Amino acid sequence: MITTGSITRDAAAGDFPFLAARYPGRRRALKEFTHRDPDFVFWIYPDGKLHDAKDSHLRNTPRGFEYILDDEPDYGGFLRGRVATSFGRQLIVVYCRAEALASAGPQLDQFLRGIDALPIAIQSDALVVSDNADIYGTIIDLYWRADRE
Repeated sequence: MITTGSITRDAAAGDFPFLAARYPGRRRALKEFTHRDPDFVFWIYPDGKLHDAKDSHLRNTPRGFEYILDDEPDYGGFLRGRVATSFGRQLIVVYCRAEALASAGPQLDQFLRGIDALPIAIQSDALVVSDNADIYGTIIDLYWRADRE
């Protein structure tokens, strides 16, 4: 499990207990949290264009790209994710391979272009994680990583 950025796994688990190093049912708990009342559900095209998936990735795939649902975890080059808030803390979950956002590169650039287009405010300390609970750090960490590397 990847943990990178300015937030330790223990600190992240303080806000989101299912991110703890040992948490039974982690994926289920993460899914329940992000599906209960998401702030925004999205697809990000390979070029960084944002697609509003409304309340469901399955029912609202980008038109003409329905096949990406059959290509987990790569989704035909698209990134899918959800933004959810608990007690004032935002969590951005991205369904992707563990290494996708861990270092600078095309997928990190794609993600940041899409996030820049969100119609909701993203907090600078919003925590970014994968659906497997890899921790990439705060949104600021990701911008810094993209600029630095």
